[in-house]
Amino acid sequence: MDDERHWFEKYTLLIERNIKGVQYGIYSVAVLGLAVALRSVRPFKKFTSPHEIPVGFLEKHVTLAGKVVCVETSIGSSPPLLLVDHHPVVGWQLRQSAKKCLPVHISSVDILNNGVSWLQHVVVGTNIRFTPLRVNPESLSCIINSDTKFGNVGVDLVSLGFASVSSLDFQLEKDPVYMQYYKQLLAAENQAEKRGMGMWADNSDGWVAHQWRRLWDRLSFALLWRKMQQKSVGRQVVKMVKG
Repeated sequence: MDDERHWFEKYTLLIERNIKGVQYGIYSVAVLGLAVALRSVRPFKKFTSPHEIPVGFLEKHVTLAGKVVCVETSIGSSPPLLLVDHHPVVGWQLRQSAKKCLPVHISSVDILNNGVSWLQHVVVGTNIRFTPLRVNPESLSCIINSDTKFGNVGVDLVSLGFASVSSLDFQLEKDPVYMQYYKQLLAAENQAEKRGMGMWADNSDGWVAHQWRRLWDRLSFALLWRKMQQKSVGRQVVKMVKG
């Protein structure tokens, strides 16, 4: 009887040790997984340069948040940029504003002088959410949404006639989020033209040149959209044949 009890105690002790080993292993894997997740999401990182944005953020369209500090304008062909004080996902309320801000470009719009003025008076000082699309040498091209009563900043600029739609960015032609945004810009420009908003109220010679460029952009977009639809139909047919 004593031998059986002794054997049972040894067996129980062995099981307990194995269970603890398994628990420690599970805890280690959980901690490692959390570390990897934090590294990929980077919740504590405050971005101040477009080249700091992880590639995964661009591919997954991770939306970032921040406050517009000012509008940067330069002489020449460089577009106006929003200098944004980026808010990390965790702990941004406890951090002081950075001396260096993230330069953000409003994707696919050509902003006029009155558009710059509108940004300075309406958007500067407000919180925004921006979806990175592409990293440029000096800026980050984004879709920008304001947390105020205004919605999409690019669409609002075009709707007011304070900006025109620029040529399609063919580097993003396979990005469905960008293509949907570009369609919204074209629709907003069409409405602004019909209502005679902003730049569309001016019947100068520049209007004719802009109309020709706008027509070409629309034709390019239509051809590209049809090409994408044909590819989609082709893939579905191939799947049906293989099935």
